[in-house]
Amino acid sequence: MATLTPAIRPVTSLAGPEPSLASLVAQISHMVGGREDSPDLGEIRALCDLLYTASLLKEEGRVVRARIIIAPPEGFTAQEGPPDGIHAIRFASTHAFTAGEIKRLSPAASFFHSLIAVWPEKDRGFRIWGLLNTGPRWLNLMAGGRKPGGITMPYPTIHVRDPGWLLFYQNYELLAEWRGREFHGPRMDVFQSRLMSERFADLRHRLARESWSHRLPETLTIEAYAELIHRIALQFLRRIVSLVRSSGHGGTLVIFPMKRNAEESQSAAERWIDCKYLASTESAGNRVKFLIEAMLRRLGELCPEGSSVEDAWSCFKKSTDPELDNLEESFFELARMYSDMMQVDGALVLEHGLNVVGFGGEIRVDMNVVHVEQSHDLERTQVSRWNVQSDGTRHRSLYRLCAVEPQAVGYVISQDGQVRMIANVNDTVTFWLHTAI
Repeated sequence: MATLTPAIRPVTSLAGPEPSLASLVAQISHMVGGREDSPDLGEIRALCDLLYTASLLKEEGRVVRARIIIAPPEGFTAQEGPPDGIHAIRFASTHAFTAGEIKRLSPAASFFHSLIAVWPEKDRGFRIWGLLNTGPRWLNLMAGGRKPGGITMPYPTIHVRDPGWLLFYQNYELLAEWRGREFHGPRMDVFQSRLMSERFADLRHRLARESWSHRLPETLTIEAYAELIHRIALQFLRRIVSLVRSSGHGGTLVIFPMKRNAEESQSAAERWIDCKYLASTESAGNRVKFLIEAMLRRLGELCPEGSSVEDAWSCFKKSTDPELDNLEESFFELARMYSDMMQVDGALVLEHGLNVVGFGGEIRVDMNVVHVEQSHDLERTQVSRWNVQSDGTRHRSLYRLCAVEPQAVGYVISQDGQVRMIANVNDTVTFWLHTAI
Protein backbone atom coordinates (compact mmCIF):
# COMPACT_ATOMS: atom_id res chain seq x y z
CA MET A 1 0.00 0.00 0.00
CA ALA A 2 1.37 3.41 -0.95
CA THR A 3 2.11 5.65 2.00
CA LEU A 4 0.03 8.82 2.00
CA THR A 5 2.07 11.53 3.67
CA PRO A 6 0.41 14.94 3.99
CA ALA A 7 2.23 17.91 2.58
CA ILE A 8 2.67 20.01 5.69
CA ARG A 9 1.59 23.62 5.26
CA PRO A 10 2.51 25.89 8.19
CA VAL A 11 -0.33 27.57 10.05
CA THR A 12 -0.28 29.71 13.13
CA SER A 13 0.39 27.67 16.25
CA LEU A 14 -0.62 28.79 19.71
CA ALA A 15 1.01 26.17 21.89
CA GLY A 16 4.41 24.85 20.93
CA PRO A 17 5.62 23.48 17.60
CA GLU A 18 3.22 22.82 14.78
CA PRO A 19 2.10 19.17 14.87
CA SER A 20 3.20 16.70 12.24
CA LEU A 21 2.23 13.15 11.48
CA ALA A 22 5.50 11.95 12.98
CA SER A 23 4.94 13.79 16.26
CA LEU A 24 1.34 12.57 16.43
CA VAL A 25 2.42 8.95 15.85
CA ALA A 26 4.90 9.33 18.71
CA GLN A 27 2.17 10.74 20.95
CA ILE A 28 -0.22 7.88 20.16
CA SER A 29 2.59 5.40 20.80
CA HIS A 30 3.12 6.92 24.24
CA MET A 31 -0.62 6.72 24.98
CA VAL A 32 -0.86 3.00 24.19
CA GLY A 33 2.65 1.95 25.23
CA GLY A 34 3.79 -0.03 28.26
CA ARG A 35 2.59 -3.48 27.13
CA GLU A 36 4.50 -6.26 25.41
CA ASP A 37 1.97 -6.29 22.58
CA SER A 38 1.70 -2.51 22.20
CA PRO A 39 1.94 -1.28 18.60
CA ASP A 40 5.25 0.14 17.42
CA LEU A 41 5.74 3.42 15.58
CA GLY A 42 5.69 1.78 12.16
CA GLU A 43 2.39 0.02 12.85
CA ILE A 44 0.76 3.24 14.07
CA ARG A 45 2.03 5.16 11.04
CA ALA A 46 0.65 2.45 8.73
CA LEU A 47 -2.68 2.62 10.60
CA CYS A 48 -2.95 6.36 9.95
CA ASP A 49 -2.14 5.91 6.26
CA LEU A 50 -4.72 3.14 5.95
CA LEU A 51 -7.47 5.17 7.61
CA TYR A 52 -6.73 8.07 5.27
CA THR A 53 -7.16 5.66 2.36
CA ALA A 54 -10.43 4.35 3.84
CA SER A 55 -11.78 7.89 4.08
CA LEU A 56 -11.55 8.21 0.29
CA LEU A 57 -13.73 5.16 -0.36
CA LYS A 58 -17.51 4.84 -0.60
CA GLU A 59 -19.81 2.10 0.67
CA GLU A 60 -22.79 1.73 -1.67
CA GLY A 61 -22.54 5.38 -2.60
CA ARG A 62 -22.13 6.55 1.00
CA VAL A 63 -19.08 8.35 2.36
CA VAL A 64 -17.11 6.18 4.78
CA ARG A 65 -17.50 7.64 8.25
CA ALA A 66 -16.27 5.77 11.32
CA ARG A 67 -14.55 6.11 14.68
CA ILE A 68 -11.62 3.80 15.36
CA ILE A 69 -10.17 3.10 18.80
CA ILE A 70 -6.70 1.66 19.42
CA ALA A 71 -7.32 -0.53 22.46
CA PRO A 72 -6.70 -4.11 23.66
CA PRO A 73 -9.71 -6.48 23.81
CA GLU A 74 -9.48 -6.95 27.57
CA GLY A 75 -9.87 -3.20 28.16
CA PHE A 76 -13.68 -3.40 28.12
CA THR A 77 -16.42 -5.64 29.46
CA ALA A 78 -19.55 -7.03 27.81
CA GLN A 79 -21.72 -6.23 30.86
CA GLU A 80 -21.46 -2.45 30.75
CA GLY A 81 -23.12 -0.18 28.24
CA PRO A 82 -24.51 3.25 27.40
CA PRO A 83 -25.39 5.76 28.62
CA ASP A 84 -22.89 5.48 31.48
CA GLY A 85 -20.55 2.82 30.12
CA ILE A 86 -19.17 1.18 26.99
CA HIS A 87 -20.51 -2.12 25.67
CA ALA A 88 -17.91 -4.32 23.96
CA ILE A 89 -18.86 -6.89 21.33
CA ARG A 90 -15.86 -9.10 20.52
CA PHE A 91 -15.72 -11.07 17.31
CA ALA A 92 -15.12 -14.81 17.53
CA SER A 93 -12.05 -14.28 15.35
CA THR A 94 -10.28 -11.07 14.43
CA HIS A 95 -10.58 -9.58 10.97
CA ALA A 96 -8.02 -8.05 8.66
CA PHE A 97 -7.42 -4.36 9.20
CA THR A 98 -7.73 -3.00 5.68
CA ALA A 99 -9.32 0.04 4.09
CA GLY A 100 -11.90 -2.19 2.45
CA GLU A 101 -12.81 -3.85 5.76
CA ILE A 102 -13.25 -0.47 7.45
CA LYS A 103 -15.49 0.54 4.55
CA ARG A 104 -17.63 -2.61 4.85
CA LEU A 105 -17.89 -2.44 8.64
CA SER A 106 -18.62 1.30 8.93
CA PRO A 107 -22.43 1.00 8.47
CA ALA A 108 -22.57 -1.42 11.44
CA ALA A 109 -20.51 0.96 13.58
CA SER A 110 -22.60 4.13 13.43
CA PHE A 111 -20.29 7.13 13.68
CA PHE A 112 -22.37 8.74 16.41
CA HIS A 113 -22.90 5.62 18.52
CA SER A 114 -20.09 3.08 18.08
CA LEU A 115 -16.37 2.49 17.58
CA ILE A 116 -14.39 -0.04 15.56
CA ALA A 117 -11.79 -1.54 17.92
CA VAL A 118 -8.31 -2.52 16.70
CA TRP A 119 -5.17 -3.88 18.33
CA PRO A 120 -2.06 -5.59 16.91
CA GLU A 121 -1.51 -9.35 16.97
CA LYS A 122 1.93 -10.87 16.95
CA ASP A 123 3.42 -10.90 13.43
CA ARG A 124 0.06 -9.89 11.93
CA GLY A 125 -0.10 -6.16 12.56
CA PHE A 126 -3.35 -4.45 13.52
CA ARG A 127 -6.49 -6.56 13.54
CA ILE A 128 -10.17 -5.63 14.04
CA TRP A 129 -11.31 -7.42 17.18
CA GLY A 130 -14.80 -5.98 17.77
CA LEU A 131 -17.20 -3.09 18.11
CA LEU A 132 -17.74 -0.77 21.07
CA ASN A 133 -21.13 0.84 21.65
CA THR A 134 -20.64 4.20 23.40
CA GLY A 135 -24.01 5.84 22.79
CA PRO A 136 -24.26 9.46 21.59
CA ARG A 137 -23.58 11.35 24.83
CA TRP A 138 -19.99 12.09 23.80
CA LEU A 139 -21.48 14.48 21.24
CA ASN A 140 -22.72 16.74 24.04
CA LEU A 141 -19.17 17.98 24.52
CA MET A 142 -19.21 19.67 21.12
CA ALA A 143 -22.76 19.59 19.84
CA GLY A 144 -24.62 21.01 22.82
CA GLY A 145 -26.43 18.90 25.35
CA ARG A 146 -27.03 18.59 29.05
CA LYS A 147 -25.88 15.09 29.90
CA PRO A 148 -22.15 14.47 30.46
CA GLY A 149 -20.08 12.84 27.75
CA GLY A 150 -20.00 9.44 29.42
CA ILE A 151 -17.11 7.68 31.06
CA THR A 152 -13.48 8.53 30.41
CA MET A 153 -12.12 7.11 27.16
CA PRO A 154 -8.76 5.63 28.20
CA TYR A 155 -7.45 4.95 24.68
CA PRO A 156 -6.82 7.14 21.62
CA THR A 157 -9.49 7.36 18.93
CA ILE A 158 -9.31 8.42 15.30
CA HIS A 159 -12.37 9.77 13.51
CA VAL A 160 -12.70 9.09 9.80
CA ARG A 161 -14.98 12.08 9.30
CA ASP A 162 -15.13 12.75 5.56
CA PRO A 163 -12.99 12.14 2.44
CA GLY A 164 -9.42 13.02 3.33
CA TRP A 165 -10.32 14.17 6.84
CA LEU A 166 -9.07 12.43 9.99
CA LEU A 167 -9.38 13.78 13.54
CA PHE A 168 -7.23 12.45 16.39
CA TYR A 169 -8.55 12.43 19.96
CA GLN A 170 -7.38 11.62 23.45
CA ASN A 171 -10.30 11.23 25.88
CA TYR A 172 -12.53 13.33 23.60
CA GLU A 173 -9.95 16.12 23.45
CA LEU A 174 -8.99 16.93 19.87
CA LEU A 175 -5.23 16.60 19.35
CA ALA A 176 -4.84 17.25 15.63
CA GLU A 177 -6.51 17.15 12.24
CA TRP A 178 -5.28 15.70 8.97
CA ARG A 179 -7.37 17.27 6.24
CA GLY A 180 -6.55 17.04 2.57
CA ARG A 181 -3.00 18.30 2.18
CA GLU A 182 -2.97 20.03 5.57
CA PHE A 183 -1.96 18.76 8.97
CA HIS A 184 -2.57 21.04 11.93
CA GLY A 185 -3.51 21.22 15.58
CA PRO A 186 -7.05 21.60 16.90
CA ARG A 187 -9.04 24.65 16.02
CA MET A 188 -11.01 26.72 18.49
CA ASP A 189 -14.33 26.42 20.24
CA VAL A 190 -15.71 29.75 19.08
CA PHE A 191 -18.58 29.53 21.55
CA GLN A 192 -16.05 30.11 24.33
CA SER A 193 -14.83 33.38 22.86
CA ARG A 194 -14.98 36.63 24.81
CA LEU A 195 -16.65 38.21 21.79
CA MET A 196 -19.68 35.94 22.23
CA SER A 197 -19.84 36.77 25.91
CA GLU A 198 -19.61 40.53 25.33
CA ARG A 199 -22.11 40.67 22.45
CA PHE A 200 -24.76 38.92 24.55
CA ALA A 201 -24.01 40.57 27.90
CA ASP A 202 -26.85 43.11 27.81
CA LEU A 203 -29.35 40.46 26.76
CA ARG A 204 -28.58 37.96 29.51
CA HIS A 205 -28.59 40.62 32.23
CA ARG A 206 -31.91 41.99 31.00
CA LEU A 207 -33.45 38.51 30.86
CA ALA A 208 -32.09 37.75 34.32
CA ARG A 209 -33.66 40.92 35.74
CA GLU A 210 -36.99 40.19 34.07
CA SER A 211 -36.97 36.58 35.27
CA TRP A 212 -35.94 37.67 38.75
CA SER A 213 -39.02 39.88 38.85
CA HIS A 214 -41.03 36.71 38.17
CA ARG A 215 -39.64 35.34 41.45
CA LEU A 216 -36.89 32.95 40.59
CA PRO A 217 -35.73 30.96 43.62
CA GLU A 218 -33.22 32.92 45.69
CA THR A 219 -30.89 29.93 46.03
CA LEU A 220 -28.84 31.60 43.26
CA THR A 221 -27.91 35.24 42.76
CA ILE A 222 -29.14 37.30 39.83
CA GLU A 223 -25.55 37.32 38.52
CA ALA A 224 -25.49 33.51 38.61
CA TYR A 225 -28.77 33.34 36.70
CA ALA A 226 -27.36 35.74 34.07
CA GLU A 227 -24.33 33.50 33.53
CA LEU A 228 -26.54 30.41 33.29
CA ILE A 229 -28.63 32.15 30.60
CA HIS A 230 -25.43 32.69 28.61
CA ARG A 231 -24.29 29.07 28.91
CA ILE A 232 -27.71 27.64 28.06
CA ALA A 233 -28.00 29.92 25.01
CA LEU A 234 -24.59 28.78 23.78
CA GLN A 235 -25.69 25.15 24.13
CA PHE A 236 -28.67 26.02 21.97
CA LEU A 237 -26.46 27.54 19.26
CA ARG A 238 -24.08 24.56 19.38
CA ARG A 239 -26.98 22.21 18.77
CA ILE A 240 -28.21 24.22 15.78
CA VAL A 241 -24.76 24.24 14.18
CA SER A 242 -24.24 20.53 14.88
CA LEU A 243 -27.58 19.55 13.36
CA VAL A 244 -26.89 21.55 10.20
CA ARG A 245 -23.44 19.97 9.88
CA SER A 246 -24.84 16.47 10.25
CA SER A 247 -27.40 17.19 7.51
CA GLY A 248 -24.61 17.72 4.97
CA HIS A 249 -26.47 20.71 3.53
CA GLY A 250 -24.69 23.70 5.02
CA GLY A 251 -26.25 27.04 5.82
CA THR A 252 -25.91 30.54 7.23
CA LEU A 253 -26.99 31.79 10.64
CA VAL A 254 -26.97 35.50 11.49
CA ILE A 255 -27.63 36.98 14.93
CA PHE A 256 -28.52 40.67 15.19
CA PRO A 257 -28.96 43.00 18.15
CA MET A 258 -32.56 43.79 18.97
CA LYS A 259 -34.08 47.25 18.47
CA ARG A 260 -32.74 49.67 21.05
CA ASN A 261 -36.14 51.33 21.45
CA ALA A 262 -39.66 51.28 20.04
CA GLU A 263 -39.05 54.49 18.08
CA GLU A 264 -36.64 52.82 15.68
CA SER A 265 -38.38 52.37 12.34
CA GLN A 266 -36.28 49.35 11.35
CA SER A 267 -34.23 46.78 13.15
CA ALA A 268 -30.72 46.05 11.88
CA ALA A 269 -31.96 42.76 10.49
CA GLU A 270 -34.72 44.44 8.48
CA ARG A 271 -32.26 47.02 7.17
CA TRP A 272 -29.85 44.55 5.60
CA ILE A 273 -31.69 41.26 4.96
CA ASP A 274 -34.78 40.39 2.96
CA CYS A 275 -36.36 37.28 4.47
CA LYS A 276 -38.62 35.32 2.16
CA TYR A 277 -40.24 33.75 5.21
CA LEU A 278 -40.62 36.54 7.74
CA ALA A 279 -41.88 35.58 11.21
CA SER A 280 -44.59 37.64 12.89
CA THR A 281 -43.50 39.41 16.06
CA GLU A 282 -46.08 37.60 18.16
CA SER A 283 -44.87 34.11 17.24
CA ALA A 284 -41.12 34.61 17.17
CA GLY A 285 -39.68 35.08 20.62
CA ASN A 286 -41.90 33.82 23.40
CA ARG A 287 -40.93 30.13 23.17
CA VAL A 288 -37.19 30.60 23.74
CA LYS A 289 -37.72 33.00 26.64
CA PHE A 290 -40.31 30.72 28.22
CA LEU A 291 -38.06 27.65 28.09
CA ILE A 292 -35.01 29.47 29.46
CA GLU A 293 -37.03 30.92 32.34
CA ALA A 294 -38.48 27.48 33.11
CA MET A 295 -34.99 25.94 33.15
CA LEU A 296 -33.69 28.67 35.46
CA ARG A 297 -36.61 28.27 37.82
CA ARG A 298 -36.17 24.51 38.03
CA LEU A 299 -32.42 24.82 38.51
CA GLY A 300 -33.01 27.29 41.33
CA GLU A 301 -35.35 24.78 42.97
CA LEU A 302 -32.83 21.94 42.64
CA CYS A 303 -29.80 23.87 43.91
CA PRO A 304 -29.22 24.37 47.64
CA GLU A 305 -29.00 27.86 49.13
CA GLY A 306 -25.79 29.71 48.26
CA SER A 307 -24.86 27.57 45.26
CA SER A 308 -22.27 29.00 42.88
CA VAL A 309 -22.57 29.20 39.12
CA GLU A 310 -20.37 26.11 38.76
CA ASP A 311 -22.51 24.21 41.29
CA ALA A 312 -25.63 25.12 39.33
CA TRP A 313 -24.02 24.25 35.98
CA SER A 314 -22.95 20.87 37.32
CA CYS A 315 -26.50 20.28 38.49
CA PHE A 316 -27.79 21.30 35.06
CA LYS A 317 -25.52 18.80 33.29
CA LYS A 318 -25.88 15.85 35.66
CA SER A 319 -29.38 16.06 37.11
CA THR A 320 -31.81 13.25 36.30
CA ASP A 321 -34.77 15.41 37.27
CA PRO A 322 -37.72 14.51 34.96
CA GLU A 323 -38.88 18.11 34.63
CA LEU A 324 -35.42 19.29 33.58
CA ASP A 325 -35.16 16.38 31.12
CA ASN A 326 -38.47 17.39 29.57
CA LEU A 327 -37.43 21.02 29.30
CA GLU A 328 -34.17 20.06 27.63
CA GLU A 329 -36.02 17.91 25.10
CA SER A 330 -38.31 20.83 24.33
CA PHE A 331 -35.37 23.23 24.04
CA PHE A 332 -33.42 21.08 21.63
CA GLU A 333 -36.48 20.22 19.57
CA LEU A 334 -36.74 23.95 19.04
CA ALA A 335 -33.07 23.94 17.97
CA ARG A 336 -33.92 21.20 15.47
CA MET A 337 -36.70 23.36 14.05
CA TYR A 338 -34.24 26.23 13.63
CA SER A 339 -31.73 23.95 11.90
CA ASP A 340 -34.45 22.74 9.53
CA MET A 341 -35.14 26.36 8.56
CA MET A 342 -31.50 26.58 7.47
CA GLN A 343 -32.11 23.85 4.88
CA VAL A 344 -33.87 26.53 2.81
CA ASP A 345 -31.56 28.63 0.63
CA GLY A 346 -30.69 31.86 2.38
CA ALA A 347 -29.87 32.82 5.94
CA LEU A 348 -31.69 32.04 9.17
CA VAL A 349 -31.91 35.37 10.98
CA LEU A 350 -32.19 35.59 14.77
CA GLU A 351 -32.15 38.44 17.24
CA HIS A 352 -30.07 38.32 20.41
CA GLY A 353 -32.94 36.77 22.30
CA LEU A 354 -32.67 33.82 19.87
CA ASN A 355 -36.12 34.59 18.52
CA VAL A 356 -36.64 34.09 14.78
CA VAL A 357 -36.75 37.17 12.56
CA GLY A 358 -37.11 35.01 9.46
CA PHE A 359 -35.39 32.55 7.16
CA GLY A 360 -34.59 32.24 3.50
CA GLY A 361 -32.84 35.57 4.04
CA GLU A 362 -31.03 37.36 1.21
CA ILE A 363 -28.26 39.67 2.38
CA ARG A 364 -28.40 42.89 0.36
CA VAL A 365 -25.28 44.91 1.03
CA ASP A 366 -23.98 46.77 -2.01
CA MET A 367 -20.26 46.99 -1.35
CA ASN A 368 -17.10 44.97 -1.77
CA VAL A 369 -15.01 43.70 1.12
CA VAL A 370 -11.40 43.09 0.16
CA HIS A 371 -9.76 42.99 3.60
CA VAL A 372 -10.71 40.06 5.83
CA GLU A 373 -8.59 38.56 8.58
CA GLN A 374 -8.46 35.07 10.04
CA SER A 375 -7.94 34.92 13.79
CA HIS A 376 -5.83 32.04 15.05
CA ASP A 377 -6.86 32.44 18.68
CA LEU A 378 -10.08 33.27 20.50
CA GLU A 379 -8.94 36.70 21.63
CA ARG A 380 -7.81 37.80 18.16
CA THR A 381 -4.20 38.42 19.19
CA GLN A 382 -2.82 36.43 16.25
CA VAL A 383 -4.31 37.13 12.84
CA SER A 384 -3.41 36.78 9.19
CA ARG A 385 -4.81 38.37 6.06
CA TRP A 386 -7.26 36.22 4.07
CA ASN A 387 -7.97 36.17 0.34
CA VAL A 388 -11.74 36.55 0.07
CA GLN A 389 -11.70 35.31 -3.52
CA SER A 390 -11.04 31.81 -2.24
CA ASP A 391 -14.45 31.77 -0.51
CA GLY A 392 -17.95 31.11 -1.79
CA THR A 393 -21.06 33.25 -1.92
CA ARG A 394 -22.20 32.50 1.64
CA HIS A 395 -18.95 33.68 3.17
CA ARG A 396 -18.54 36.78 1.00
CA SER A 397 -22.11 37.97 1.60
CA LEU A 398 -21.63 37.61 5.35
CA TYR A 399 -18.34 39.52 5.16
CA ARG A 400 -20.22 42.40 3.53
CA LEU A 401 -22.96 42.29 6.16
CA CYS A 402 -20.52 42.39 9.08
CA ALA A 403 -18.67 45.27 7.44
CA VAL A 404 -21.78 47.50 7.58
CA GLU A 405 -23.36 46.06 10.76
CA PRO A 406 -20.58 45.76 13.38
CA GLN A 407 -22.79 44.16 16.05
CA ALA A 408 -23.92 41.23 13.88
CA VAL A 409 -22.41 37.79 14.42
CA GLY A 410 -22.66 35.14 11.72
CA TYR A 411 -21.95 31.45 11.30
CA VAL A 412 -21.37 29.74 7.98
CA ILE A 413 -21.56 25.95 7.87
CA SER A 414 -20.13 24.61 4.62
CA GLN A 415 -21.29 21.44 2.93
CA ASP A 416 -17.93 19.85 3.76
CA GLY A 417 -18.60 20.42 7.48
CA GLN A 418 -16.32 23.40 8.06
CA VAL A 419 -17.72 26.01 10.47
CA ARG A 420 -16.72 29.67 10.61
CA MET A 421 -17.79 32.40 12.99
CA ILE A 422 -17.65 35.85 11.34
CA ALA A 423 -17.79 39.20 13.12
CA ASN A 424 -16.57 42.77 12.95
CA VAL A 425 -13.87 43.55 15.51
CA ASN A 426 -12.35 47.03 15.63
CA ASP A 427 -13.71 47.82 12.14
CA THR A 428 -12.12 44.72 10.65
CA VAL A 429 -14.14 41.74 9.42
CA THR A 430 -12.66 38.66 11.07
CA PHE A 431 -13.43 34.95 11.00
CA TRP A 432 -12.56 32.06 13.27
CA LEU A 433 -12.50 28.38 12.29
CA HIS A 434 -14.53 26.36 14.76
CA THR A 435 -13.44 22.97 16.05
CA ALA A 436 -15.84 20.41 14.61
CA ILE A 437 -16.27 16.72 15.36
